[in-house]
Amino acid sequence: MQHILITGGNTGIGKATATALAKKGHTIILACRNESKAKEAIKHIKEKSKNEAIHYLECDLASFESIKNCSYEYHQQFGKLDILINNAGLISDKLQFTKDGFELQIGVNHLGHFLLTKQLIGLLEEATEARIVNVSSKAHYRGKINFNTFKGELGSDKYNGMAAYSQSKLANILFTKELVKRYPKICSHSLHPGVVKTEIASKNGNKRLWRYLWKMITPFMIDTTKGAKTSVYLSSSDEVLRINGKYFEKQKEKEPSILANDPVLAKKLWEVSEELISDYIGRYA
Repeated sequence: MQHILITGGNTGIGKATATALAKKGHTIILACRNESKAKEAIKHIKEKSKNEAIHYLECDLASFESIKNCSYEYHQQFGKLDILINNAGLISDKLQFTKDGFELQIGVNHLGHFLLTKQLIGLLEEATEARIVNVSSKAHYRGKINFNTFKGELGSDKYNGMAAYSQSKLANILFTKELVKRYPKICSHSLHPGVVKTEIASKNGNKRLWRYLWKMITPFMIDTTKGAKTSVYLSSSDEVLRINGKYFEKQKEKEPSILANDPVLAKKLWEVSEELISDYIGRYA
């Protein structure tokens, strides 16, 4: 059975993905920042899957130090990794920052996962059929990469939350594309899970109106089990091992945006991201 690490696996799509994969008998490790929610999720997943091999590691994607420590603990406790699902994500309607001074959405949705992946890539390279699954969004079609916004340089008066979110989701796909070039033996894909009933926009300090509007449209969204289907498919299907670096929606390959297919942009994003996290690469507590 495989070892699968899922970020944000204690709630929403991540929890549904973890439950489905646990039913297949895999060892599941939830990487998330909230210990109490993680313990509740583990209990739920064990009950639903009849699988006792469900674990938790503390990981706050808004903190490079936390990611570094999570990576260290993973190496110490498990020593092998077959599938990494970069699932966690957030959306914000106001300018907020990570603990390392980056705009929150690019910091968590992209840079946090970039660092985590880099720290664990050695274990994935050792696996027989390693996979990386990056949860992106259809919002990437509206995304552009502006490296001058990664630290909130435009200021709160010019901050556009949806533009920042779309940028981070485009970054997920560009990251996937470059992963394939640098680590071709690892099967890496990205996906849009659908518009899913989660708490993604109803927390993280978002304004009351934003939270209200999100709750208003929630009844029209798909549930988390349906939202997890593509992640589960990319984590378990033999079909996707024959291709690499693709973007999926509803378990089918789909063409991403023109920018998402730009190899020059993908390479530059990788290089900039690597520079931004350079102080933490390879360092453990």
